[in-house]
Amino acid sequence: MAPSSAPKKEPLAPASSEASATPHAAFNETPEYHRCIIVGAGISGIAMGVQLQRKLNVSDFIVIEKTDSVAGTWSASQNNYPQAGCDVPAPLYSFSFRQKTDWSRFFPKQAELRDYFNLVAAEFGLLERMRLQMVVHEARFDAKTKLWHLATEDIGSGPQAGKQHHYVCNLFVSAVGGLSTPKEPGIDGWKDFKGPLFHSARWDQSVSLKDKNVVVVGNGCSATQFMPVVAKEAKSLTQAVRSKHWYAPIPHNPMDKLPGWRWLVSHVPFFMWFQRFIIWCVMESHFTITLLNPLGNLFRWVWERNCTNHARKLAPKKYWDALIPTQKEVMVGCKRRILDEDYLKCLNEDHVNLERSKIARIESDAAVTADGRRLPADVIIMANGFATNRAGFPMRVYGAKGQEIREHWSQFGAGGPVNYRATLMAGFPNYGNLNGPNSATGHQSLIATSESQVLYLLEVAKPVLIDSPTPDEATLRLHLPGKQGEADKATEAQQLKVGPSFDVKEQAEEDEQYWVNKAMNQLVFSTGCGAWYQDENSGRITAMYPDWQWRFYIRSIWPNWADLVYTGLPGNAQIPASTPWWKVYGNKVLGLGTVPKVDKTKYPIKTPPKPTKA
Repeated sequence: MAPSSAPKKEPLAPASSEASATPHAAFNETPEYHRCIIVGAGISGIAMGVQLQRKLNVSDFIVIEKTDSVAGTWSASQNNYPQAGCDVPAPLYSFSFRQKTDWSRFFPKQAELRDYFNLVAAEFGLLERMRLQMVVHEARFDAKTKLWHLATEDIGSGPQAGKQHHYVCNLFVSAVGGLSTPKEPGIDGWKDFKGPLFHSARWDQSVSLKDKNVVVVGNGCSATQFMPVVAKEAKSLTQAVRSKHWYAPIPHNPMDKLPGWRWLVSHVPFFMWFQRFIIWCVMESHFTITLLNPLGNLFRWVWERNCTNHARKLAPKKYWDALIPTQKEVMVGCKRRILDEDYLKCLNEDHVNLERSKIARIESDAAVTADGRRLPADVIIMANGFATNRAGFPMRVYGAKGQEIREHWSQFGAGGPVNYRATLMAGFPNYGNLNGPNSATGHQSLIATSESQVLYLLEVAKPVLIDSPTPDEATLRLHLPGKQGEADKATEAQQLKVGPSFDVKEQAEEDEQYWVNKAMNQLVFSTGCGAWYQDENSGRITAMYPDWQWRFYIRSIWPNWADLVYTGLPGNAQIPASTPWWKVYGNKVLGLGTVPKVDKTKYPIKTPPKPTKA
């Protein structure tokens, strides 16, 4: 693939020749076969498991999850800080195939979300297919049999801890999520702190904050939610402001004011769908804020006025300069908006302080600012975000030619993630990545995006899931990573029963990356926003999807068959025979599901400018 103009860095993974020679020890265990294996029991993993059964009637699958519960972001062990909640309206932050009509709030909190996702998993029989407290060390594709081999290990404190497993499947789906790995504190001396120090996403419930000197590092969405609760308990609460944000008042459902509306939504399906559609349209219109055109400028101006007025109305005047950005400092749309319920109000408390100076180091009983002041601390809470480029790792994934996934990335953009349709990757057959690069949205519901990706993957992978023969035990044991020489000899003596496979063309993946680059140049993300949207290795915007979500949906339900390569289909067909005529016609004749061709000389892959310090 075409190289980036960004400075080259060392690959994040060993060369394929080294890596493929040393498979994980778990591959010596007796293989256990399943039609599909999903890694991650969060929102996307649940959606994939449910739709495998609903759409394709496939029930032979398992879901591997490293924690002890389902629901991902909203599970009991993740993001369990006080007042953790969603910033997407509840009617839209739910699965289309299992909507909930009795939400207690327009923007629900963690406990209710966790119960909802657990209910969905239970109703569709996913709980018995879960392999909880299990990590995947490696996943390797065997080009001879078109099967994926996964090396896993039980973790936790139970009697099975340390036990290794070897799984084999036709379709391997990674649904680990983009915000699952908290960042390291990144402050000198943090390991020397004698009191409790934890990340907000891994809240230590055993720690009492009553009458304690608490220091919070960070002021994003999470800190905004838990700060008011901590302020009620702490003796002193100091928040180190790392950057500026746009704080907006939390909205309420205007339709709830209509007499009998909630009853209609709960008892008449039409009104349930109508409400969901209206909310979706309103949320979709917010993408306009990211456009670098006159209409986008107008939307940003309106949003700036609303947020500025909100902050000046509720926050102490002495903190306005630390809280309220200008468009030159932080352009509206660069970061996901923060819905404020009680945060700005709590800053009026006498024992609550905002610290503008950077925390330079941490000592045993204090946080020290860049200008040398010591902030007494009994407890330090990190709200410094997530390591998005490490999500899912240290799991290593090896493709058809033995290349590790990050080695594939190193060929394009100095190690920055690349993908096709935010779901597939060239050289990694029969593999899908939900919530992959350039799939995030700052204005819509993650669930809508995940469902679109699931529909796309099921359409593309249908022949692999339906038509693949069940491999016999000899095939599973013979074709182990590291034993390809033996397998090649055995193949000469027997004809293996190999199922279909699909892959995306490398040229198609490259073309899509150039389209992403062109589209991104027309959005605020190209102006130096920074934030977690920007990959720290390549400098490219690898998190956000650069277009409307309705177009993402269209591209998901209409695969561009010319970009895909199938093997093993009857009659050497290029498109699965089960594909409905309207999907073939809409794609080939009307161009649905395609992306515009881009002049690569006009839109070279380049590193965006560094973000402006707010």
